[in-house]
Amino acid sequence: MTQAPCRYCTASLAELDSLMVHVADLDRSRAFLLRDQTHRGRCVLLLKQHARELFELAPEDLRIFMAEAAELAAAIAQLGDCDKVNYAIYGDLNEHVHLHLVPKTRGGSNWGQAFVLVQDQPVTLPQAEFNATLQKLQLLLQVT
Repeated sequence: MTQAPCRYCTASLAELDSLMVHVADLDRSRAFLLRDQTHRGRCVLLLKQHARELFELAPEDLRIFMAEAAELAAAIAQLGDCDKVNYAIYGDLNEHVHLHLVPKTRGGSNWGQAFVLVQDQPVTLPQAEFNATLQKLQLLLQVT
């Protein structure tokens, strides 16, 4: 049985654009800002190399990937009103290591429970506001 090619290994930035927008290339990962901004600043960090599980990574690759996750989380927290950043790694449908970073606020959507991966009614920011969030993340990560 032949397995389909990995979406995150083969998709161009343009192909991912309807779901998420490229923020930055880091050493071992690529950061993306999700179009659904139910949780303001929600991002995904994609591992640049293909792996299905964290335990498949060499120790140095894992260390750097997690350091980059912490760097992105710090940038997300600096965007504004965030009481906690939640982290999730799934991969049932997209079998490529990727980490969801989801800022949460007390009394906000899904506080005290797992965030909803796909909202029934996603929040789409006006384009200027989305672009401002994207640019601030890039500045905080010190990339362009």
